[in-house]
Amino acid sequence: MILFNDARYAERWSVFLNKQLDPLVTLVTAAQNERTASLMALSGNPAAVAELQTARSATDASLGQIAVLAPEMGELHPDAVAKSNPAFAVLAPQAPLIRQGVDLRRATFPEVDAFYTQLAGVIAMGLEGLALYTPDSQVAAEQVSAADLMRMADLQSRALGLASGALMRSDDGQLRPEDRRDVAQLVGSYRNQVSALSARLTEGGTARMDALTSSREWQMIVRAEDELGLSGTLPMPLTDWQAAEKHVGTELLGIVKDHMGYANTLATQAAGRSSDRATWAGIGVATTTLIALALAVLQANLLVNRLRRLRSHSLELANNTLPSIVQRIHEGEEVDIDTETAMLDDHQDEIGQVAEAFGVAQRVAMTEAAAEARTRAGFNKVFLDIAYRSQVVVRRQMDVLDLAESKQEDPEHLELLFQLDHLATRARRNAENLLILGGGQPGRRWRESVSLEELVRSAVSETEDLTRVSAIRVPETRVVGNAVADLIHLLAELIENAQVYSPPQSLVSVHGNLVGRGVVVEVEDQGLGIRADERERLNSLLSNPPDFQQMALAGQRNLGLFVVAQLSGRHGITVSLQDSAYGGVKAIVLIPTTLLDPRGDDGSFDATTTGRHRTIEEFQAVTGRPVPRPNADRNLQLPPWPGTEPAAQPLTGSLELGELPGQHSDTGGGSGPHTRAGWRQRTPSRTRAPLPQRHRQTHLVPELRIDDEQRAVEPEGLAEVARPVDDIRSSMSSFQRGTRQGREAGPHDDY
Repeated sequence: MILFNDARYAERWSVFLNKQLDPLVTLVTAAQNERTASLMALSGNPAAVAELQTARSATDASLGQIAVLAPEMGELHPDAVAKSNPAFAVLAPQAPLIRQGVDLRRATFPEVDAFYTQLAGVIAMGLEGLALYTPDSQVAAEQVSAADLMRMADLQSRALGLASGALMRSDDGQLRPEDRRDVAQLVGSYRNQVSALSARLTEGGTARMDALTSSREWQMIVRAEDELGLSGTLPMPLTDWQAAEKHVGTELLGIVKDHMGYANTLATQAAGRSSDRATWAGIGVATTTLIALALAVLQANLLVNRLRRLRSHSLELANNTLPSIVQRIHEGEEVDIDTETAMLDDHQDEIGQVAEAFGVAQRVAMTEAAAEARTRAGFNKVFLDIAYRSQVVVRRQMDVLDLAESKQEDPEHLELLFQLDHLATRARRNAENLLILGGGQPGRRWRESVSLEELVRSAVSETEDLTRVSAIRVPETRVVGNAVADLIHLLAELIENAQVYSPPQSLVSVHGNLVGRGVVVEVEDQGLGIRADERERLNSLLSNPPDFQQMALAGQRNLGLFVVAQLSGRHGITVSLQDSAYGGVKAIVLIPTTLLDPRGDDGSFDATTTGRHRTIEEFQAVTGRPVPRPNADRNLQLPPWPGTEPAAQPLTGSLELGELPGQHSDTGGGSGPHTRAGWRQRTPSRTRAPLPQRHRQTHLVPELRIDDEQRAVEPEGLAEVARPVDDIRSSMSSFQRGTRQGREAGPHDDY
C-alpha cells in the first residue's frame, strides 16, 4: 500500500510540474516586458505608454493562472509552497498601486524595479521550494538549476529596463553616474552567472548557450553594456540595442524553460519507475486474491443487475409514470393506483425490501395527489356553483329593472333605474369573472357576427365610469359570434382597469386599426404608468397565464388581467401593455383574422366620419335627457339551479334601444348589447303591456295650452336658430349610420 501511495504521489507531482511550466515562464516574461515598458513610460516615451496596456494585460492573465495553481500546489504539498504562496499573496495586490504610480509619474525607478524583481524572485523561490520536496534527488538538483537560471535571466532584463529608462530620461543621451553604477552591477552579475551555470546545463542547453554567446546580438549587447558602464553612452542606435537585448532575454528564458522541461521529464521518469515497482508488487497481491474476486464478481453481478433494474424502474416511474398519473388525476380521470404501481422487485432480501419501500412511497404520493385533485375539484365546483347562482340572481335583477324601466316615466326615477341597471351589468361581469377563474364559460352567446364598434361600445357600457371613455374609433369590421362575449368581457376589463388607474378627471381613449394579422384595438389611459419591470411581469402574465391556484398562493391580485389572459388565450388574441405618450399605459389588443367575419364590411371607415366622437356627457348635454343605460345582453338565461323552481321567463318584445344581432344564450334566449339602432325581434310567445304614449300639453294649465288654430299660425319674427356645423355633421353621420344598419338588419328580421 505504501508503494502505491508513493507511486501515486510521484505521478501527481510530475503532472503538476508539467502543468506549472508554461504559466511560470509566461509570468516571468510578462513581468519583464511590463517592467521595461513602465520604466520607459516614466521617462516620457510615448511608444512605451502605448505598449504598457498590452504588457499589463499579459501580466494579469499570467497572474490569474498562477493564482489558480497556487492552491492546487498547497493541497499537494503545503510545505513546498509555505514561503512562495504567502509572498505571492502579498505581492500581487500591490500591482495596481505600482501601475497607478507609473501612470501618474509619481513612482520612482527603484520602486518599479524592486516590485517586478520581487515578482520574478517569488517564482524562483517557488521552484526552490518544489525542489526541497521532490521525491527524486536528481529532479531536485535540476529544479534548483532552473531557479538560478531564472534569476540570471531576470538580471539581464533589469539591466535592459534601467538602462532604457535612464537613457530616455537623460537630456544628453548619457547615463548619470549612479545609473552607470547600477547598470554595471547588473551586467556583471548576469554575465558571471552565465559562465557559472553553463556547466550545470544539459548537453542541449550548453549548445544553446554557446550559440547565444557567439551570436551577433550577444556581441552587440556586450559592446553596448561595456560602453554604458564606461562612458554612459550607447555606441549604436537605441532601438538596435534594445532589439538585441530583447533577443538575448528571449533566448535566456528559452534556456530556462528547456531546463525546467528537462527536470519535469526526469520527474515523469521517476514517477514511472515508482509506478512500475508498485505494479509488480500489486501483481503479487492481485494473484493471491484473483480467485476470491472471481467468485465475488459473480455474486456481485447478480446484485448489480437487480439494482440496475430497480434504479431504471424507479427513475422511469418518478420521471415519467408518476407525473403522468398525477396529471391524469388532476384532469379528473379515474386511475387504478394498484394497477399503475406494479412491484419493482418481488424478492424478500434487502433489495426487495427497498423496492417495496419505493412502491409504498409512490402509492402514497398518488393517493395524496388523487385526494388533492378531488379536493380541488370540489372547491372548484362550489366556486362555479356560487358564481352561477350569483349570475342567476343578477339576471333576475336585470329583468326586474327592465320591467320597472318600461313602466317608469319620471326622468329622475328613470335615471336612478338606469344607474341600478348599470351596477347590475357590472355585477354580472364580476360573476362571469368568477366563472372564468373557475374554468367555466359565461352563458352569453352570439350566433351571428357583430360589428366591432358595437362590440366596443357594449364593453364600455359594462365599466364603472363609462362617461370617461371618449374617441371610440374602430374600423367597420365584424367579429364572429363565438368570440363576441369573450371579447366584450376582455375589453371591458381593460377599459375599467384604465379608468381605475388614471385620474378621475382624465379620459380613456379606445381606437383601433386594421393590420396585416387582423384588427388592433388600443385602450389608452392618462395615469401614472407602471414600472418597466412590473410591465414586463404583467405582459408575461398576459402571454403565459399561470395556474389560478399558483397565482393565488403567490399573493398576486391581478385578477382582472388574469381573466384577460384566460380569454385571450382561448381565442388566440394577443394582449400587451406599453407606455402611453400621455404617461399612462396603452393596452394593445390584436384580434386575429380568424375571429373576423369575412362577410362583414371591408374595414374602411365611414366616409362621413370626421374622427371626432362625442363623449356621453356631451350627448346628455345636447339631447337634454338622461343618458340611456347601455343595456348589454339583458335576457341571458342560465340553466335552473338544481332543486329549485325554474326561473320565470324574461319579458320579451320590441327593444327600447336595439340589440347586437345574433346573440343567444346557452338556453336559447338572450339579446345583444343595446345600441341606438333598433333590431326587430321575433314575435314572442307572450308580450308585455305597451309603453305609455305621451300627448302634447297634457300637463299644462289651460291658460298655457294652444289650440290647433293657434298652432297653425306661424309666429312672426321667429327666426330659425342656427345650429353649429359640428352638430349638423354629427347628426347627419348618425343618420347615415342608422340607415345603413337598418338596411343590414334585413337578414335578421326573423330572429
